[in-house]
Amino acid sequence: MGFIGIKAAKSDFNAVIAKTIRKYRDISISEIKAIVSEGNYLYECDYIDAQGIEVILFINSELNSNGISTVIYDEHDQKTNVEFLNNLLESYAEIAAQVEAEMDAEALLEEGE
Repeated sequence: MGFIGIKAAKSDFNAVIAKTIRKYRDISISEIKAIVSEGNYLYECDYIDAQGIEVILFINSELNSNGISTVIYDEHDQKTNVEFLNNLLESYAEIAAQVEAEMDAEALLEEGE
């Protein structure tokens, strides 16, 4: 399965990036600095990891609100956007609700036997 990841748009490290990333990853400031300067992913998760995608959205929002540009990449290493990730999360929620409803219906049928 693929992944979703977020990078800083520029390789300029600053304290806001370190503070934000340390909320979600247990790594040192020097490691974060290296990640930024090398243009690596600040955070990445599996394509189907709803909680991970939410973290990427939080990181994106926090960094952007502090004037730091970011770039989000999809499983094909192509740039994507917040709207796509929100739609993906909505799809996952709809699927989870449908599965739950089907499980409830199946349980009711088994109770009636």
